[in-house]
Amino acid sequence: MNHNPYSRYYVPGPSPWPFFVGISANGLAVGLILWLHRSPSCLLMGMSISCMMLSILSWWRDLIREGDMGFYTRFVIKSFRDGVALFILSEVMFFFSFFWAFFHNALSPSCELGMRWPPPGIRTPNPSSTSLFETGLLISSGFFVTQAHKSVRLKDYDVGPFIGLLMTILCGAVFFLVQVREYYWNSYSIADSVYGSVFYLLTGFHGAHVVVGTIWLTVSLVRLWRGEFSSQRHFGFEACIWYWHFVDVVWVTLWLVVYVWFGGWLYMWWFKMWDGDIYSFKYPDLKFSWYAYIQEEHCPSWYKVPDWLKP
Repeated sequence: MNHNPYSRYYVPGPSPWPFFVGISANGLAVGLILWLHRSPSCLLMGMSISCMMLSILSWWRDLIREGDMGFYTRFVIKSFRDGVALFILSEVMFFFSFFWAFFHNALSPSCELGMRWPPPGIRTPNPSSTSLFETGLLISSGFFVTQAHKSVRLKDYDVGPFIGLLMTILCGAVFFLVQVREYYWNSYSIADSVYGSVFYLLTGFHGAHVVVGTIWLTVSLVRLWRGEFSSQRHFGFEACIWYWHFVDVVWVTLWLVVYVWFGGWLYMWWFKMWDGDIYSFKYPDLKFSWYAYIQEEHCPSWYKVPDWLKP
């Protein structure tokens, strides 16, 4: 490590960890392709995951050591902030692509889907059941981690941040277990039309982000226990909080859009509230309506297709 005291930025020396991370990432990609072709290689996946974890841990260890040695000036910390902000922005665009696919199919269902959304045969999960409990977990975890950050800034290094982080980690772990249980009891799979594909891609990738965020919170808890954070120097913890709040916002948006709005339950609640009297047009006028579903027993006579138009 060579540090120039007259430079605003610290330039690290040669490190083997980027090379090993790249090699292990390539092995994971090859292993995923083999698994998709139904010829998985457990040895390749195991070696790649082990190499990836050891390399990342060693890389993080070096970063923490460099910070403890005082190599990171305020200019370096600012570059870290900009990097984390751009990383979260890239994650926003990542989920934006899946939401785009969802809205593209939900707002204008194709003929192959029966011109309906959700497609026929899909029994969507109830948004007031398991998913509502998951939403409460993540919102509560956001309050807990914010309280932990507030305690660190107030120089409370004994009780407040530990309780907040432990509760946040517990909420993240319970969320993941509840989501696995929801997957087990769902009546459709990722192969059931575009709804199943987009649903499991959205919730699955979000679940993966919850796992990553929980691991990051655990690392922050260990560093806090070792006394590596202070009221003025805790950007690693602050970046973790940014990431966790991003995970919270994505889930709340996902729950409102996928579960409540386009899951068909919002219309069902509205339909029951008005006892079926929700139709906004008369058949002779052929004006457009916002609703997507018509139950046969509530369908008025003027809406039904006339006999002379039937084949």
